[in-house]
Amino acid sequence: MQESEYDSVVWDTNIGGDHGQGSGSAAFGHGPSGTGTAATTSTSPLGSTHTSPFGGMGGGSHDSPDAGSGKVAAREPDDSGDVETEVTVDQPRKEGEGTSNPFVTYLVTTTRTNRRTREIRRYALRRRYQDFAWLHEQLYKQFVASVVPPLPDRRRLEYLTGDRFSEDFVGKRKHGLERFVRRVILHPLLRTSHHLTVFLEAKDWSSEYEIRPKSENGVLDSIGDTLLNTFSKVRKRDERFIEMRDTVGRLGDNLARTQKLYMRVTKRQHDLQQAYEELGTGLVDLGDIETGMTMALVEAGNALKAHHLAVKRLAEQTEDLFLGEIDEYISYCEAYLDLLRQRDQKQAEFEDLTEYLQQTAAERDRLANHQSAVGVSAVTNFIKGKVRDLRGVDPAISRQQRIENLGARIGELEAAVDASRGDSAVFSELVAEEYEVFGRIKQHDFKRAFGALASSHIEFYSRAVDIWRAVIPELEKLPVD
Repeated sequence: MQESEYDSVVWDTNIGGDHGQGSGSAAFGHGPSGTGTAATTSTSPLGSTHTSPFGGMGGGSHDSPDAGSGKVAAREPDDSGDVETEVTVDQPRKEGEGTSNPFVTYLVTTTRTNRRTREIRRYALRRRYQDFAWLHEQLYKQFVASVVPPLPDRRRLEYLTGDRFSEDFVGKRKHGLERFVRRVILHPLLRTSHHLTVFLEAKDWSSEYEIRPKSENGVLDSIGDTLLNTFSKVRKRDERFIEMRDTVGRLGDNLARTQKLYMRVTKRQHDLQQAYEELGTGLVDLGDIETGMTMALVEAGNALKAHHLAVKRLAEQTEDLFLGEIDEYISYCEAYLDLLRQRDQKQAEFEDLTEYLQQTAAERDRLANHQSAVGVSAVTNFIKGKVRDLRGVDPAISRQQRIENLGARIGELEAAVDASRGDSAVFSELVAEEYEVFGRIKQHDFKRAFGALASSHIEFYSRAVDIWRAVIPELEKLPVD
């Protein structure tokens, strides 16, 4: 395998601040840090794609990730259908130490393996949170009929308290960013994006890939769309999407309830940690007084202190690997509900256009048949006639001109209705397909999340058994009558 050394990556992205220029760095205890490297045995393209009406590129199938390895494994479609991609996010490192704008980078390691030829390409590049945010935004723009997995929430208390560089916070973010990339790779459309390839493989970060501030017009347009959607309601509802909305809504509600309950559990675990530690210290001190059973009390006290550490590890694993996943899936459900609202908007637009077309056609037919407008009194018609006489307008010519104008408008509306009908139908089918993708990714994620929860508890109870089993020999030495 040929290996070539990458230079340090220069980052120019600007999301909430510049990257800063500084040489200082601080590792977070996740292994040695260094410049990104790339090893490659193949330079062939990743594969051909086809374009959908809404920017999607599809094809191929995907495999489940290895829940126990911490790696992402997904089959990426190419000409042979045999390219497997593994991605890890690890080794967080503080950059720009001593500057006004320090930040944290993460080592994103990507390994692409061709199962047929066994050729391997490997990339190891450092990325910061804002670069993940860039990828998220590009995917959102490119695949408007897909749900882009959520990023770890940036609006956390740590940003206000200045604790965003703590090992605990950075570790949780690292897990969340890896889960984000994992879900993108598992998605049959998102994983085909050129932006994902750039994110995983680009050595240099060009200004082409910067996120630019949104213009004021864009904000006003969004507000206008929101107001219009508020007054546009779907008249003929599709039972498929009603069921999808109910199912995803219930899932989000149940996950929120699960999150709330388990946060109470972790809070109690944190309280137990302190209690076990204090109790252990008390037993060790008691051993100094009870000289006849000093060793037994000391062993029991040390066991309680060790048990305290085991409970602490259980709580940390639960927060990192389970509660973090649950929190992200609540956002994931909201993202899919937003997609359903977009689908409803397109259907409402089609229905509004259809109704306007029908009203315009009815108005043209009424004029052609010399009929009075519905709900207009004879007095009103008399007044209109007198006004036309005063203006010198020939009623026949005026009517014919209005009929021609309405005919032209009807032609425009018919084209708009046909386009809206096709747009709504295609978007609806893509949303239905996205529901199936959402379900498959959910199965992968839930298997991993609950597997991690089970493994952490098995590890905890196994450790607890070992801790307390070691105390028994000292207790058996105590003389009893």
